[in-house]
Amino acid sequence: MLIPNYFEDLTLNEVNTLPRRNYFVPYKSKEEALANTNRRQSSYYHDLNGEWDFHYFDNVRLIDQPYWLSEHADELTYDSMKVPSVWQLSGYGQIQYTNVEFPIPYNPPYAPYENPGALYRRQFTISNYNVESDYHINFEGVDSAFYLWVNDHFVGFSKISHSNTEFDLTEFVHEGDNDIAILVIQYSDATYLEDQDKFRYSGIFREVFLLERNKQRVNHFLLTPDVASDLSSASIELKFVEVQNADSVKFTLLSPEGDILESHELDTNQTHTFTVSNPNLWSAENPALYLAILESEHESYRQEIGLRKVEIKNKQLYVNHQSIKLFGVNHHDTNPDTGATVTIEDQIKDLSLMKQYNFNSIRTAHYPKTAEFYELCDRFGFYVMSESDYESHGVVDLYGLGGNDNYNLIADDERFTFAITDRMEASIIPFQNYSSIIIWSAGNEGGYGIAVETALKRGRELDQTRPLHYEAYHYRDMNREYDDQYIDMYSRMYPSVQEIDELYFANGADRAFILCEYIHAMGNGPGETQEYYDYMMSKDEFIGAFVWEWADHAVNIHRGTEEAPVYRYGGDHGEFPHFGNFCMDGLMYPDRTPHVAVLEYRQVHRYLRIEDHDLSNGEFTFKSTFNFTNSKKHYAVQLEYYDLDGKLMDIQDLPEVDVEAQQTTSFKIDLQHNLDDLISLRFVYRANEADGGYELGYDQIMVQSYVPSLSLDDTTLEISYTETLASFDVSIGDSLIQFSKGDGAIQQITKNQKVLLNSPSTWTIWRAPVDNDRNIKKEWYEARFDKTATRIYTHEVSETAEGLSLKFTGSLTAVGRQNVLAMEIEWLVQNDGQINLRLHAVKDPILPFLPRFGLAMPVNVNFNAVEYFGQGPYESYWDKHHAAYIASFEASIEDLYEPYVTPQENGAHNDVHKLDVKSDDATLKFISHEGISFNFSQYSVQQLTKVTHRDKLVTEDTHHLHIDYKQSGLGSNACGPELAEAYRLGNDPIDFEFSFRV
Repeated sequence: MLIPNYFEDLTLNEVNTLPRRNYFVPYKSKEEALANTNRRQSSYYHDLNGEWDFHYFDNVRLIDQPYWLSEHADELTYDSMKVPSVWQLSGYGQIQYTNVEFPIPYNPPYAPYENPGALYRRQFTISNYNVESDYHINFEGVDSAFYLWVNDHFVGFSKISHSNTEFDLTEFVHEGDNDIAILVIQYSDATYLEDQDKFRYSGIFREVFLLERNKQRVNHFLLTPDVASDLSSASIELKFVEVQNADSVKFTLLSPEGDILESHELDTNQTHTFTVSNPNLWSAENPALYLAILESEHESYRQEIGLRKVEIKNKQLYVNHQSIKLFGVNHHDTNPDTGATVTIEDQIKDLSLMKQYNFNSIRTAHYPKTAEFYELCDRFGFYVMSESDYESHGVVDLYGLGGNDNYNLIADDERFTFAITDRMEASIIPFQNYSSIIIWSAGNEGGYGIAVETALKRGRELDQTRPLHYEAYHYRDMNREYDDQYIDMYSRMYPSVQEIDELYFANGADRAFILCEYIHAMGNGPGETQEYYDYMMSKDEFIGAFVWEWADHAVNIHRGTEEAPVYRYGGDHGEFPHFGNFCMDGLMYPDRTPHVAVLEYRQVHRYLRIEDHDLSNGEFTFKSTFNFTNSKKHYAVQLEYYDLDGKLMDIQDLPEVDVEAQQTTSFKIDLQHNLDDLISLRFVYRANEADGGYELGYDQIMVQSYVPSLSLDDTTLEISYTETLASFDVSIGDSLIQFSKGDGAIQQITKNQKVLLNSPSTWTIWRAPVDNDRNIKKEWYEARFDKTATRIYTHEVSETAEGLSLKFTGSLTAVGRQNVLAMEIEWLVQNDGQINLRLHAVKDPILPFLPRFGLAMPVNVNFNAVEYFGQGPYESYWDKHHAAYIASFEASIEDLYEPYVTPQENGAHNDVHKLDVKSDDATLKFISHEGISFNFSQYSVQQLTKVTHRDKLVTEDTHHLHIDYKQSGLGSNACGPELAEAYRLGNDPIDFEFSFRV
């Protein structure tokens, strides 16, 4: 090759880069630093983003001329490429999503022979070139490796994709126009260490800029806060790590209100400590930031700093001497239009939304962010677990080597010690001054061994003020002894609550415990959010949990157009290997429209809740789970009144609900309505208007039980029946109900001579598998649950004083398999026209648990709206229903659809006691005292099962109504534990009852 082969050399990650330093952009003066919170306003900052010349190579090994040199530059043709961006989304190379498997053969340190790359070229202009200045170029992210030339001089090389890399260009640049060329290599030995679960994108995907630096300057400084045990004072230690030709620096400290607290000329050869009395302490609830300004002769530096102390003691996580818990989420950099390239506006949007859904913590999965992200977290108030750019999960998929038993192949290989340790260093040094970072993580899913242990040791050397995390310590060789002093917490992914209890807490935890990933938020799910929360809150040592993950990853095939987005995932681009739709696993759709799952999370993790109440005296006891601040700082409370029909009748704004952190306080509320006129009270917690007024959770108190009724009057209707070979045809006034002898279900409903069903109703156990059914559905298919029919053995009809009784005995059968259910069915047609179902069923215990059990009724499309009393307005399931509340709701059939990108079961409503399914000229009315679940959809279960993308669904000429006894829960078994027994439709007998009339 014409370039030195640095990209297949495990002994180096960088060539000719500047020493790592804390991240900052210098300003020309103190006044400029004070006036600008955005680095782009610095006089010394020169943006190199924008359109670059771009030439794509199928194989960098076959480059036959040094096209990066000006004498050969014109020998290539160039397209235009935006920087930052990823080239796969501009039509070059292969779009690929893979999860665990490496995208290349496992042959470290070698990359494939056919190794794509791209040459980026542009000119940049230096006006007013200053011989007293140095010129540094900064790359915030290039995937995977790159070589840099300026004005035909080789400058350097780097290959940690998610790192801030800085080169000194001083000896290569001049006044006026300067040429820059960058050769980016797609695959390198770094590919084995950057095997994160994500789309594999290439190119200059983060920002590039030029800094002018004075030769008299500060290169590296550390600001370390501490807080006195009684909170009466805080301190800031200032250490000058690297200074160039500057013996003294002026230091100014400003309060969050902008008052000057300290102003001194400091000796840069010494470490200095400053004390702040009565400090305004930083936390996720109160992100108060002080401002440090450092001035050398020609440069000024600004650094916002939160006064806070982080430590693990008593096997708990403490911030400012208060034990806290992390309600967290894993966050990838992902945008459906731009891939791994995200703007500051994208990041602000994500952080703003996280605040709206009660998150206080973020894990940077699975690499460091840009400095701007941490700066935003400082300002918004998030506790951050910042992760190193290291994952080697692909080793577990190597053939015949033992799966997870092979996890440590790279982590315990001394050849990788430098590379992994250097990544740890690169993830810490630039970001040590950001207060939001409270934990360093050595990486993700990379096994454990000498290389990782050395990296953790280096992390401790760099920073003794923050705990260290590494989940894959769980996979260490149990036959060896390790130096575990660098593992400050046990961390796991996806254990069940039962497993957590048995393995970590039953015999007393010996250190703090954290879930770095849990409740895998894929498709319709996750379930069991409440169960994890309740267990975490019951254990002081259980310090937090991070949902996997924030947002679905996808490629919008309509990007750059005005058309509505259409999303594609793994396997949709002809790639190999791929991992299908496993990237569609977020709480948010790719465009950040919320899934119901994030509403569920918000409700479960609300920080204010009613602990007790005495309705007769109007007394309500509120509990706050805030750690530092009064509830009134965050919440306004509204009281909603619901009448006896479940309709919202009034809203009352309550006076300030004033509850101190971690306290419980009772209030007497002047209720504005008679309790005899109400079915429920709902206390809605909203962000204060200054923060946007969005809902943050609720508590509902049922004042009295709802008693559903179908009787319109005391009219006795004329009831008669005829028997045919196929059915019992029952006349009820102007209606005819046909009960099938073949399956004991309703064959047809006719009202005023109009047929209401497009085909006979059937008993069904099949649901379109949700993503979290990905494992159990294999058993469901094997048991042929998707191919069932009812076989009736006996049927009889009899007249009673109540009306007409039709009884059937039979089985639910499956093709080529034993019977699934034994069933006894009775339909009682009352004299007033009400029809009651009583069904008893027993499952063969050898078969897997059922997806659902209920009655599928294919109604004509004139039925297109519902009114119901039950859980709404959001979809709800056995283990995912906390976002919903009990009331009366109205919805169109379109409203009931939840548009998961991968079609699956959606839109169910649980605990429904009354349901009206409406057309222009008829209504099907259902009631249930025990509560039913219903679905009403424009798409059949069969279509939702088969179609792979929501944009390929076709509305049908039938509307599909499901009246279910129950559905099994959703769980999180796409990646997490098996569905808990408590939420399975298992071997307990089914007793299904409801009533309906036409």
